[in-house]
Amino acid sequence: MFHRIFKFLTVRPFAFSAMVFGFILVISALFISHELERNKQEVKYQAFVNLLTLGARLEGEINAHLVVLRGLRAEIAINTDITQYEFEQLVTEYLRTQLSIRHIALAPNLIISSIHPLQGNEAALGLDYRSVPEQFSSVMKSVELNEILLSGPVNLVQGGTGLIARVPVFLGHSQDNLWGIIAAVIDDVDLLQRAGVDSHLWGLDIAIRGKDGQGAEGDVFYGSPEVFNDEAVSVDVILPAGRWQLAANARNGWRATPRQLFFFWFVGFLVSLATSMATYLIASNYREKVLAIETANYRANYDVLTGLSNRYHFGQRLKALIMEHQRNQHHFALFFIDLDYFKEVNDNWGHSVGDELLRLFSARMSKIVRSDDLLARLAGDEFVIVLRDLESATQAELLAEKLQLELGEPYLIEGQYLSVTHSLGIAMYPDDGADMESLLQNADRAMYEAKRAGKNRIFFFNEDLSQEVKRHVQVHNEILDGLRRGQFELYLQPIMGLDDNSVQKCEALVRWNHPQRGLVSPGEFIAVAEQTGAIRALGEWILDEACHLATRFEDMGIDIQISVNRSVAEFYPKDVVERWMQILGQHGVARDKIVFEITESLLMEGGDSQLEKIQALRDQGIAFSIDDFGTGYSAINYLRHYPVEYLKIDRSFVTDLLVDEQDRTLVEVIIKMGQTLGIKVIAEGVEDQEQLDVLIAYGCDYGQGYYLGRPEPFDQFVEGLRQRTSA
Repeated sequence: MFHRIFKFLTVRPFAFSAMVFGFILVISALFISHELERNKQEVKYQAFVNLLTLGARLEGEINAHLVVLRGLRAEIAINTDITQYEFEQLVTEYLRTQLSIRHIALAPNLIISSIHPLQGNEAALGLDYRSVPEQFSSVMKSVELNEILLSGPVNLVQGGTGLIARVPVFLGHSQDNLWGIIAAVIDDVDLLQRAGVDSHLWGLDIAIRGKDGQGAEGDVFYGSPEVFNDEAVSVDVILPAGRWQLAANARNGWRATPRQLFFFWFVGFLVSLATSMATYLIASNYREKVLAIETANYRANYDVLTGLSNRYHFGQRLKALIMEHQRNQHHFALFFIDLDYFKEVNDNWGHSVGDELLRLFSARMSKIVRSDDLLARLAGDEFVIVLRDLESATQAELLAEKLQLELGEPYLIEGQYLSVTHSLGIAMYPDDGADMESLLQNADRAMYEAKRAGKNRIFFFNEDLSQEVKRHVQVHNEILDGLRRGQFELYLQPIMGLDDNSVQKCEALVRWNHPQRGLVSPGEFIAVAEQTGAIRALGEWILDEACHLATRFEDMGIDIQISVNRSVAEFYPKDVVERWMQILGQHGVARDKIVFEITESLLMEGGDSQLEKIQALRDQGIAFSIDDFGTGYSAINYLRHYPVEYLKIDRSFVTDLLVDEQDRTLVEVIIKMGQTLGIKVIAEGVEDQEQLDVLIAYGCDYGQGYYLGRPEPFDQFVEGLRQRTSA
């Protein structure tokens, strides 16, 4: 055969050349046709990817606005008697993030009673939705779905257009007990601009349709309707109830430019002469696309640092597992794991060491659990494990103990061994929850109880814990109601200077005059308030009342300093410094008359943000005291960096001062530490003269306890001061 080809080349070269040319021409034409189509698909694919990103930003921006309504809904479900002032404060707090919300209205019983901001919206007050058919239908649809319903854009009376977001509020868990509606007007133009939507992006025309959340069936409300033709690429923007459709299209079609055509002809010619290279290029191009898709899918479902499933992927798998176990009536356990003192690892050794620790921790977990169990990293140092097909909780307990033992072994990182413990909460399916949300929530609660009990522990979620959660919610509501009804009162306990027996300071201690339980001490409700967030409202009342009492002292000519306890949770809001200083300014209280008492945990675990707030308050003249000193970190290496003026020795050491040599030595050391660092020391829990004599001998600055004076209401405290002065 090769002989015949050679003969043909030598005898008829022109014919062979013509044949080769024709062959090249055909190959080039086929290649060009293919490349033009491929180029068109690549351009459309890139437009689709860009559109996905834009749609995600738009969904995120919408959800950021709807979070405000969900927050208000939760607040009103707890506080149905919300006043106009409280409503304005809540809305002002939410709108500080400069969202596109024009105003928010409350409509109990479907009649608008409150609106903020009020200016320009006065005409809406008293509006009964039942009297406006076009709005009433949207309201009832929102009530029926029990979800936020986004209507519009509509033309606004105030000018321009806007989206109307409405959410129903039900009392309790029944949808038969409707409290009313919360409605918000969102500036749609500003919302789209914040999301980066423009009618001309990437050289393409952009449009949105689906007015009132009707998707492809809805009207076009942004861009040109001509965008939505057969050549358009589109993505859905998911709303709480309904969807929009976001589309992009090329202005002149998805055609290649003359320059691209020339390039394709040239490449086609080369491909025809070197088919092997063309095959290689096509194969490489295809392989790169596959790898890109696989990489995108991997990043969407797995945690990049540890290789474990991420929160989204885990949620999908857990939902499928629940459906499977519902059919088979099997049980499984969900572990919620959180590393103990992980923040200290990052702070002391750096984030690279922290990341390596998380990788090694994850790898060790993967080796311990079974291959068909679910393992995921939710966020930070939080992990979850699902053990499938368990016969009893005992099996879960055994694996949890194995995890605790093996994961607690040291990790070799950068030439040094690090040991880390973890707290583990367990929820059993279906006893502790029949859906993903309740299982995760209950396992998280159990983990929190393990941490609260001292860390490095295993806790099961159970009915007792569930009842405790319900009790906490009840106490939370009662605290907020008690603040509104004036049920709280400040008692003052004297703090005596041990050098001259004078009362120079006092501590403000809150008492609750409960209508059913009588006088309630802080130990029965402060911890609950800290967990539920009620501590912020209670703490502001305490500071306001303490400032009021400070002005009364000043009017009476009594020179005394008031200590006010500040919880860790109270330092979370960004504007806490401004709010507290505003309270002091309203009363005109001298800054040196107020001392804030904090715990060591705030200084150690609060982070740079909390330390900055403490320093900002100190710059304004507020002194700080460490409460219950000696029970936390209490190392002199830490103490010399603490931005405080006072520290209070915990009462547990003072109580055993006379009978426990170790406690007596510790008290003496703390006093000496304070003297060395120029920090005044206060001893709590002084109960008798012998304890007082030892403290005076050690050079303690102040004493506080029942022996020196019990907490009393203001008038009785003042009378006691006068008696001391007379004596």
